[in-house]
This record gives sequence, C-alpha cells and structure tokens, in this order.
Amino acid sequence: MDWITRYKSDRMLKIWRDEEKYKIWRDIESAILEGWANLGVVPPKVPEEIKKVEIKPEEVKEEEFKTRHEVTAFVRVIEKKVSEVARRFVHLGVTSSDIMDTAFSIQCLKSCDFIIQGVQDVEDVLKDLSERYRSFIAVGRTHGVHAEPTTLGMKFLSHYAEFRRVRKTLLFARENMRFGKISGAVGIYSTVPPEVEEYALAKFGLKPEPVPTQVVPRDRYALFVLGCSLLASAIERLALNIRISQMTEISEMMEPFQEEQMGSSVMPHKRNPVLSENLTGISRVIRSTCIPVLENIPLLMERDISHSSAERVLFPQMCVLSDFALMRLKLLLEGLKIDENKVRENLEISKDMILSSRALFEMVLSGYDREKAYKIIQRASFSVVEGKFPDFKSALISMLEKEDKKTAQIISERLESVKLQYVDFIFDKALSLPIEIQVRKKEDVFDPEGKTIAEKLRKIGVAVKDVRVAKSYIVKPGGQINGELFDFFVNPVVEDYTVELKE
Repeated sequence: MDWITRYKSDRMLKIWRDEEKYKIWRDIESAILEGWANLGVVPPKVPEEIKKVEIKPEEVKEEEFKTRHEVTAFVRVIEKKVSEVARRFVHLGVTSSDIMDTAFSIQCLKSCDFIIQGVQDVEDVLKDLSERYRSFIAVGRTHGVHAEPTTLGMKFLSHYAEFRRVRKTLLFARENMRFGKISGAVGIYSTVPPEVEEYALAKFGLKPEPVPTQVVPRDRYALFVLGCSLLASAIERLALNIRISQMTEISEMMEPFQEEQMGSSVMPHKRNPVLSENLTGISRVIRSTCIPVLENIPLLMERDISHSSAERVLFPQMCVLSDFALMRLKLLLEGLKIDENKVRENLEISKDMILSSRALFEMVLSGYDREKAYKIIQRASFSVVEGKFPDFKSALISMLEKEDKKTAQIISERLESVKLQYVDFIFDKALSLPIEIQVRKKEDVFDPEGKTIAEKLRKIGVAVKDVRVAKSYIVKPGGQINGELFDFFVNPVVEDYTVELKE
C-alpha cells in the first residue's frame, strides 16, 4: 500500500481506519439504546455500559472469520464484554445498515469538512496572488496561442472563482448527505420506532432519511463524489497551467525547488514541475471514483450488497487523496516563483499582434466594413510574421495610410493604450459576497427593532436596507459585502444574535 504512505493525510486516514469506524459503530449502538431507554424499554445504565466497551479490529476480524458478516462479528465482540443484562439489548430492533450507513454518513461528513477547509485554504492563497498581480499585464492565450492582453491577477482570479464554486458545491453536498437511518430491515420501522431513530441521529447531527429502504439512498453520497471530482478538475486545471508556464519556452512560473532536490538522474540542469504533474495524476484518480459510485445508486429492490465493496475502497481513497492534493497545492502556490521579466518579455513576442481584436473593433467604429477590416488586419499580421514590418501596429498603420491618413491616425492613437479598465470591475464582482443575514434573537434578548445588529453593521460600513421586526428577522445589506467581512458573519462578534450567511 505504497500510495497510503506516499500520499497520506493522517487526519483523513484516521477517519477511515477500522479503529475509528468501530468506535463510531459502538457510539451509534449506545445512542440507539439511549433512545430505547427514554421509552422505558432498556435499563438506563445499559447505553453507558456499551459506550465504555473497547473494541480492537483484530477481535472483529477473528469473529468475522466465523460469521462471514462484519456487523454480527462486531456485535459478538460487544456481547462478550458487557454484563448479562446489557447483552440482551445489544443491536435491539435494528439492522446492520442502520449502523453501517449512519456511521458512513458520519465518516463522509467529517471527511467533507476537512476537504472544504482545504479548498478554503487554497482560495486564500489564490486570492492573495490575484490581488498581488491584479494590474500586472500579461499575455492571454487561447489554444496555446497569444490572444489578447490580460493581467496575471486575472489568471489567478479565474482559478480562485473556480475553487470558490467547488466549495459551494461541496457545502451543498455536505448538507445533502447529512442523513442517517435507523428504521429496520426495509425502512418501515417494524422493530424500532421513529422516536429512537430521531433521538439517536440527532446526537450525531444527522437527520432521518425521509424515505429509506434498508439503506440510505446512494445518490446522497454520489453528490459528494461529484463535488470531489469537480475539485480534482479544478486542481488539474491550475496544475496544468503551472506546468505549461514552467516550460522552457515560456518560463513565467517556477515551482518551489528544494536545495538538495534533483530533477533528473542523468540531466543535472533539469528543474521539472513535478508537484504539478503529481497533482495532475492524483486528480485523475480522484475523478475516476465517479463511475463506480454512480453505478452504486441502482441497488436491487430494498437493497443488495453490491455497493459495499466499491465504497470500502473508493471513499477512503478519494478522501485521503483529495485532502493530500489540497495540502500539496497550497504549499506549491505559497512557494510559486513568478518571473516578472519573462512575463513582460513574452508579452512582446507577438510584436503587438495581440492588439488585432482591438484594431478590428476600432476600425469598424471608424466606418470600415467588418469583412474588409478583418482582411486588412490579417494581412498586416502576416506581414509581421514574414518579417516585412517590425511590429503589427506599424504594419497596420502603413496599410491604412494608403487608404485614409486621417483614419490611420485615429486608429494609431487608439491602439496606444491597452484596454484593461474593467479589471477592477471583475475583481469587485469576484471578491464580493451578495448576502442576506438571518438574525435569530436569543430568548432573553429584547430588541424588537433589531437596532443592535443594524448599528454594528453600519459601523463597519454596511448600508442596512431592510430590517424586518420579528422573533427572527432579516437584514439585507445594500449592494454587496466585500469578502473581508465574511468572518464577521460566520463568527459574529454580536453577542446577542446568531447570524447566518446566506449566499
């Protein structure tokens, strides 16, 4: 299992180890018995006795060798370690999937939380890079060919926006799989009442599956996998652009390189983009999880076990690799070297031909037929490639002067500046948060008009548009809230209110 040690995430591995899984199973069994105890069916001390049982994976494996069934083996281990009274009630009224699927949801949610935090960390670094190079002009490329001027900050901002979209998808996926089920063999509560399910699941922050079979429907978990697949594609797109930017002919970016690092066993000069290439490969593995997980959704009738073997392999692998990839990407971005001189040099390579679309726009506004203007500009561009003119602008103006010197002069003046006046507009859109703030007052708070929260918002520059008076009311800030104020709402400093961010 070399990949586990090579691409490991200790915190993620812990979630998926058998030791942790059996602890969660034990705690679920205990919570179920607490629910039964609340109904007077189970003695009050039994749940706590179950919760104190220490379970070793090898003990379960030994029993499973006999039973050929992991949950019954697990139950046997508990039964051997508790009193005779408690032994009667272990696994009372529930089926294996009640334990396994509820635990699986808990493991997926914990994993998703780490991944979401990792995405946020990458966003933060990309945001810093975007701001640092907001106005630093660079060449934009389409099909790998010089297209138009842009800024280096815009390139990073594009990736920032993508990771932010991925985080939103993962947040939605997290909520979508915050379900468990403790409803018996085919989900109709034949041997366990809904009150026990609701009580037990609430202890883990889960909601009852509305229409269960023997299992939680697999589409709930598939959405999480799709979110991680989108994450993998976001990572790969960024890694690919870094790899291309480190090519000898471009050399605008350089991955961090350690003092004793070697790029080749035989070519000492080599400094390869191995981190980005590594992330590209890992992204492909993460994305490959999609197909079998989607194929797990159509189970036979109320359930078969065909999903189990795939999930045992795929989910731990996907979660560990996703967490590792995010940590590696963050380190790469933090150590990324930008050769600003090379960026400027590459901008000049095409000898102003990247102004062709601007020239076409200006010529059409000056009265030229679009088709005719296109052909003139194309001839001017090709003449530069053929070495007949030193740059695009001189070639174009020379051709235009033969037809109309006045128009040629106007076009020449308009091509002097690069049109990047909307870069700040794009940044403001990307880094702002359109929000609605749901404010819930605590029971002992009397502030019917919401003046306290409104006043605090005004002090930090938020124009409060609307405050609805009620036990729960909404504050709608005017315009957009800049991203820097995000923490104010997520971790509110207002003592007497609970504030929710609603993007």
